Amino acid sequence: MQHNISSIHIFLVACTFILTGCSSTMQHRIIISGDEYTRFDWNNEELQQDIAARTLHNSDASSSHLVRLNGREEPHYHDYHDLYVSILSGESTIHFRNHDIKLKPGAFVIIPRGTYHWAENRGIEASILVTVFTPAFDGKDKRFSD
Repeated sequence: MQHNISSIHIFLVACTFILTGCSSTMQHRIIISGDEYTRFDWNNEELQQDIAARTLHNSDASSSHLVRLNGREEPHYHDYHDLYVSILSGESTIHFRNHDIKLKPGAFVIIPRGTYHWAENRGIEASILVTVFTPAFDGKDKRFSD
């Protein structure tokens, strides 16, 4: 079934505001099929990584991931996936080809497929993000920049 991209964007933005709230002081809640997650404990291996990710939900249409960003990504593109990012905690910068945008909790970013980008943590503490890929991300659609 094909969906109108505008409808998907509106839906994802609405979900992000519901999940993250408008205040950075709110407790973070992620609800998946009625199961509520409010604590995100990272193991020692994840704490040592610049980027650690956990899949929260996966279907043919999309995949959702909890990401702990403590360093930075390499500049890259996704040729076949749109990416939606919501900042739950911390401070990050999303870099694009010709500009950078500083992000704080509550920010929501839409990165259409084919957009050159990378994320970088800017704070002392790691940033925690929720990412959604459409269609579901298989880990292979990441083309690094020359």
